Amino acid sequence: MYLDSIAFKAMENGIKQMGIKQEIHTQNISNIDTPDYNYKTVSFENTLEDAVEKGKVGYNFSTKVSEIVETDVLVDGNNVDVDKENLELYSAYLQSSAIISKLNSAINDLRYVLTNSNFK
Repeated sequence: MYLDSIAFKAMENGIKQMGIKQEIHTQNISNIDTPDYNYKTVSFENTLEDAVEKGKVGYNFSTKVSEIVETDVLVDGNNVDVDKENLELYSAYLQSSAIISKLNSAINDLRYVLTNSNFK
């Protein structure tokens, strides 16, 4: 069924990961006035190769949160760039909105097929 497909799982994990990304960037923005705070960044990994080598079908998604210390710091030791964080936050919002829109479209297609089919 479609809900068990790789495409659906990819969209489901994409929504979860964009939520994590929004959370991390919101946390960075909220700590703009915290002395010695180092901003965090999020990276996503898709390890399809491992799954194929092990004979599994599907994707293995993971999220990695890293603290960045090698950047320009403010006088108080904080290295958060609010403009950059706001852009990253908005980017994550747009990406999650696009994934949700695609997911809704796929579900509406399934709904159409199920309601307009004559199963005998």
